[in-house]
Amino acid sequence: MILEIFREEGFSKVALYDQMDYELLKAGIKDVNDPVQRANIDLELGIPYLLGLSLGELRWTGTWENTDPSNIASPTYWENDTQISNSLRIALMETATGEIISDYAVNTTIDGIPIPVGDGEIMSLNFASLSRAVSISTRKGIKNLVKDCEC
Repeated sequence: MILEIFREEGFSKVALYDQMDYELLKAGIKDVNDPVQRANIDLELGIPYLLGLSLGELRWTGTWENTDPSNIASPTYWENDTQISNSLRIALMETATGEIISDYAVNTTIDGIPIPVGDGEIMSLNFASLSRAVSISTRKGIKNLVKDCEC
């Protein structure tokens, strides 16, 4: 998904760090925290930036209720106040200098949809998922990063 978003934004030469084992070893880069080896990522591999993602707390709030409280095997539904949320940190580092060029913390919250059930009662249902919240955060974060960055 990350590569797809970058390509949509017009970046064609993007690679994911965790898929570069062979390329890094071939260039003699064993420790990206070492300034000399990290600079070689740009010099040897032509990759001027590394993207870092850090997924924070994923949370689903709400309660499950049985449609028939006296029958535990009855179908369940989400009760009021359902909410799905997550936080994601996205940072872009220049490999030559180790400088953080751009750093974003993105929080996404997907609230339930209030649905009238009769007699003035409302039930809040949320058809989203935790993976959808992460997807939204990733897309928002990368779009902001690309917009902010002049690389």
